[in-house]
Amino acid sequence: MHRKTAQAIAQTTSEVIGYGVLVTDERGIIIGCNDTKRVGTLHLPSLGVMRTGQPVSTSREEAAGLDGVKPGYTAPIALSDQVVGTISIAGPPHKAERYGLLVRKQAEILLMEQAFLELKLRQQLAVRDLAENIMLYRPEDENSGMLVLHGRELGFDLERCRIAVILELRESRSRQQGQDTFRNLALNRIVNFLANPAHLIAPLRNRQIALFLALPCSSREGEMEETALHLCEALSDHLGKDGLVAELGIGLEADTLPLLTQSAHLAREALSTGRALGMRICPARALNAEMLLSYIPAGRKRQHIERVLHSLEDSDSELTDTFLAWCRNPFAPAEVARSLSIHRNTLQYRLKKLRNLLGLDPWNFHDCFAIWSALILKKFGRHARSDGV
Repeated sequence: MHRKTAQAIAQTTSEVIGYGVLVTDERGIIIGCNDTKRVGTLHLPSLGVMRTGQPVSTSREEAAGLDGVKPGYTAPIALSDQVVGTISIAGPPHKAERYGLLVRKQAEILLMEQAFLELKLRQQLAVRDLAENIMLYRPEDENSGMLVLHGRELGFDLERCRIAVILELRESRSRQQGQDTFRNLALNRIVNFLANPAHLIAPLRNRQIALFLALPCSSREGEMEETALHLCEALSDHLGKDGLVAELGIGLEADTLPLLTQSAHLAREALSTGRALGMRICPARALNAEMLLSYIPAGRKRQHIERVLHSLEDSDSELTDTFLAWCRNPFAPAEVARSLSIHRNTLQYRLKKLRNLLGLDPWNFHDCFAIWSALILKKFGRHARSDGV
């Protein structure tokens, strides 16, 4: 029993019943008392109670012959049928005994709650360690068997079909409430929303939360990723109702431990890349090219941006937005124009204007890729500056 818990039991109970109350550990040492001067001393009647498991009354005459003992009633405190301490009420035994059962039950309930919270915390830490070990796993270490066994001990099958999602909270309220409180609130919302014990959900040591979603194996390429995308969109909306803003990176389908580790790395990479592009839900499958661009050295990025976009001003956002929309669907100009709420002729006019401005042809694949990559890299640069990098 923790001293802090014992002191809280003794103090609050004493205030309610109007008698002195003390709590001892399994050795009979007082660890909580309304008279704090007695903490740390031996309570002799508790030794007999601990030995027999039965309550005893101490009369005035008996107390007079014992050092530091007051008349009263002493009862055992049991947790899971094991006596872990005692609780004693000072006062006339016949009066103190009336409160004995009530006080004892209150103490046992508090201890059960404490034990439950400690067990829950240990489970959370074990799941967090499992998630981090998955992300740190390397096939060459040849420890997959131990990791899979560890997962099974915690109730998770790491060899079934899964997909990794990395979630990060981004909300000013976190600074007001405290990061741990804020993340725990989100974690409870996530667990309740997903409501499947097969999902492995763990807060990592940074601000992120790892979700290893146990979804049905897909019958076609990309089906699980689509399912995860819809689930993440619904989860984001659910968190948003509570004022929790989340960004999510989605990895690829995995049915082995090495692939699951790879999925987690891709999810984290997709989150970083997609955030730089202003995305909240960031699927790795849709960001392959962008993630590759992120590996280009910073100096080389600046050179490419300056060489390609030297004639393009920041105020030309209308042209760049039009071009990026056209890149997403270059073979359907009517749909692109409709998505931008402009006429097809306006779309053609803007693309020609961009060609005249940059000297690069948006209808030529090589030139188009040069413009697209420079614009994406420029977005990366803006994101780095906004994050203080």
